[in-house]
Amino acid sequence: MSDEPSSTRFRDVTNIAIELFIVTLVLLPFSVLIYFYSSLPERIPEYLNLHGDVEVWGRKNLFSVFRLALMGLDLQLLAFFMKYGVLQRYATAPKQPSESFSSPSLRLISGLADWLRVMTAIKLFVSSVEVIFLTNERLRHLAIAARATSWIASILGVIGAGFILFGMFRMKQKLPPATAPRNQLPDRMHVRGGIFYYNSADPLLFVDKYVFNFANKWLYVFLVCLAGLPLLMFLPMLNS
Repeated sequence: MSDEPSSTRFRDVTNIAIELFIVTLVLLPFSVLIYFYSSLPERIPEYLNLHGDVEVWGRKNLFSVFRLALMGLDLQLLAFFMKYGVLQRYATAPKQPSESFSSPSLRLISGLADWLRVMTAIKLFVSSVEVIFLTNERLRHLAIAARATSWIASILGVIGAGFILFGMFRMKQKLPPATAPRNQLPDRMHVRGGIFYYNSADPLLFVDKYVFNFANKWLYVFLVCLAGLPLLMFLPMLNS
């Protein structure tokens, strides 16, 4: 009897409660910042150093106020599409006889992605609303709690990822030696210009050798998010 998992659907390795938690933390800062926007001063903190002191101040506008909230949304979209694309590619790859742990492997990969996404959502949530605490005397005491929460989320993210990666390493050690890998290269009939893979019949987002399937409409959302991330991160520093 085959050891292959009976199902490799994306929803089988997706926890709805975790997804709802992440969505809540991503969207909530927008509501909070809209509520406090009019009460924010004309100069607001944009970059803090490791000690929590303001390094860069910026003029209040929609971009500067909502920049970290937008970064949180951008990172979550990137992470979600990467998780989807990697799991999709892993689930549809030709399986070798030694891959009897394929289903647990998928769950570990999904667990690693979800853990990092949750910790990132927490960190960016508190960082997004921290501007309110730093500019409002009545709420300034909450800035310390926000900074501590951000650091705790970062540390837990690293520690949790380490445990999961160790579990994946232990699982791989239990597998018998693999036979020669089977190559599953994309159909060259769908390669344009020698470097762009475009195949509307292929559901994969990521493909071997050519990296992306440009016929997948979600790829363009992924690329926009990828291009927007450095802009959200560094533009205020360049303008300071």
